[in-house]
Amino acid sequence: MEKLPVFSEGFPDVGEWVLRVTGLVRKRLELTLGDLMKLPQVSLTFDFQCLEGWVVPGTEWQGVKASAVVMPASPLPEARYAVFKSGDYTEAFTVESLDQLVVAHSLHGKPLPRENGGPLRLVFSGQKCYQSIKWLEEIELTDRPIQATAREIALARLRRT
Repeated sequence: MEKLPVFSEGFPDVGEWVLRVTGLVRKRLELTLGDLMKLPQVSLTFDFQCLEGWVVPGTEWQGVKASAVVMPASPLPEARYAVFKSGDYTEAFTVESLDQLVVAHSLHGKPLPRENGGPLRLVFSGQKCYQSIKWLEEIELTDRPIQATAREIALARLRRT
């Protein structure tokens, strides 16, 4: 496969996108794309694989480490997990892993298309494709793991196709 597939589901209305950092933080944040562009930028290239069996080799993402997004909010000492959210679609990671996760705004040097999860998508090397949350809108810090919905929602979508 040469490029990421586009699924026929409706895409959210993007409008003026804001990424919220909430939960166990001293300072709740609402970051625009412009705010994210002012943070240190990183690139990440890997073969994007899906549980369905397809692979898109050499996907090149540009964005910001999730740790750089969260740290200005001053996480409280009891914050142990970061829950990434897009509507009801959620996935949780340890706070220690945030340096490995990228909040991507670009794909192959161009703004991330809406149909591929733009304006913001969570990506990281070694991910399961359902963990690559499209249309990322919130990162909530918690003191305990949550029951993530990403895997179940993704499997339900596969069953419908």
